[in-house]
Amino acid sequence: MTLSIAQITDLHLLVDPQAALRGCVTTPRAAAVFGNLKQRSPDLLLLSGDLSEDGSPASYERLRDWVEELGCPAIAIAGNHDQPERLTEICGRSPFMGEPVYSIQGWRIIALDSYQPKRIDGRLRGDQLDWLDQRLGEDSSPTLLMLHHPPVLIGVTKMDAIGLKDGPEFLEVIAHHQQVRLVLSGHAHQAFIQGRGLTTFLGCPATAMQFDQPELPAGWRSLELEPDGSWRSQIHWVDTDSIHFA
Repeated sequence: MTLSIAQITDLHLLVDPQAALRGCVTTPRAAAVFGNLKQRSPDLLLLSGDLSEDGSPASYERLRDWVEELGCPAIAIAGNHDQPERLTEICGRSPFMGEPVYSIQGWRIIALDSYQPKRIDGRLRGDQLDWLDQRLGEDSSPTLLMLHHPPVLIGVTKMDAIGLKDGPEFLEVIAHHQQVRLVLSGHAHQAFIQGRGLTTFLGCPATAMQFDQPELPAGWRSLELEPDGSWRSQIHWVDTDSIHFA
């Protein structure tokens, strides 16, 4: 049975839903994406960080309401702009999954925390890498990993400077576990794809502004995962010109 997943990232929600961030009114764009997702009914929603720009309770409450209306399980991780404690406090109950490892339809989904207080770049740290190595060693099911900061260089100087600082150590860990089929990330505000062995690394466009391409609409990524470890993915763009959010 095919597992349908939606990834959205870098919403950068603000306490004022009409406020702009660097010229982009982020809340209506995110609302339009959730409207698009409701038409598709994914089995699982992955939110890969920078969910709020200002860490306000109102921004996380708005996100929680959208996810509850969508009606599927969700896994949310913090990005460098988030307030992790507030995210957990407000989005820490069903339909949000509270554990970092989730098994569904033959796949394992593992959420990783690359957040560093008061820093833009990310780091997993040795203890989390050891934990990941142990989790991967206990189950050979096809596995998807999610973190906020890209663990590979994507060829964009500004973004590569603020990516995952212990990316090489992370890559070394997963190189020993061939069941890791997908690594999803956000942060870069753009899509990318890279392959290393049996593992594919996918970046996702933001629901907020796209990096160096302000003319692009809000984006998200869909994935269809099969029990044998094969998968398909597509980027979706959501026109928000006609969206009026109150």
